[in-house]
Amino acid sequence: MSEARQALYLDSLQADRVSVEAVALRVQTHAQLSLFYPLRRIARVVVTGKVEWQTAALLACLDYGIPLAFRDRDGRLIGHCLSERSNQTPLEALLVYCADHPEGDAVYQQWRCQEEYQWVQRAGRTRQYHLQGRLAYQVMGQVERWVQALLPCRFGQFTAQLQAPIASHVAEVLAAYGFSDNIHLPVTRRVHLARDLAQLLILEAYWLVLRGERPSLQAERGLRYSLVAFYELHQAHFEERARIALNRLWRQLKTLEVD
Repeated sequence: MSEARQALYLDSLQADRVSVEAVALRVQTHAQLSLFYPLRRIARVVVTGKVEWQTAALLACLDYGIPLAFRDRDGRLIGHCLSERSNQTPLEALLVYCADHPEGDAVYQQWRCQEEYQWVQRAGRTRQYHLQGRLAYQVMGQVERWVQALLPCRFGQFTAQLQAPIASHVAEVLAAYGFSDNIHLPVTRRVHLARDLAQLLILEAYWLVLRGERPSLQAERGLRYSLVAFYELHQAHFEERARIALNRLWRQLKTLEVD
């Protein structure tokens, strides 16, 4: 599949079973081949004939806002499977509406603070320690000491070397959510989704280290290569966390639209 989102057509003459692996659909053929389709590259799924679907695969499509259509062998439409995000207001449009709404900034900042608070709680649980604070900056001193003790390099180097792969990944994820070419531009001074999502993924990198997923330094390749390899190794996890955060944001901004 190309970089743009495309329709995925599955025919029971070839496809036997659909499951989900990390952030991709796994299509098993009758010839026992496994084909993988990243969820963020799929615009919709059209299934012809009887193809077995794992429930987790259906739920993954719904989480990504991917509509599914099921047809019989004659091409007759049997039914659709739609998520709450299918054919509804795109996240980018909700962000623009948020910027113009008198309560929009407060709702957006509430989402950002909630995401950080959940990260603080998860970070503390990795050490069975109650961190005193609700936001990342309030606990970063303690977290930095923990992470530094596990890293093969300085904490600042770890953070700096992850900036580029995270920025690139954030752009890809937001593009999959239908954002325009202005992805990296802030909507307002305080509503800057690309920046804030990248910051959440940096925090996620710290959490992975605290959980024991420390990067290994490959001396012959250098520090930059080693840290980029660390990010790529856990790319599915980062994408999953980004998707969870964006879906929460979509639901919160929808409350403005309803009001």
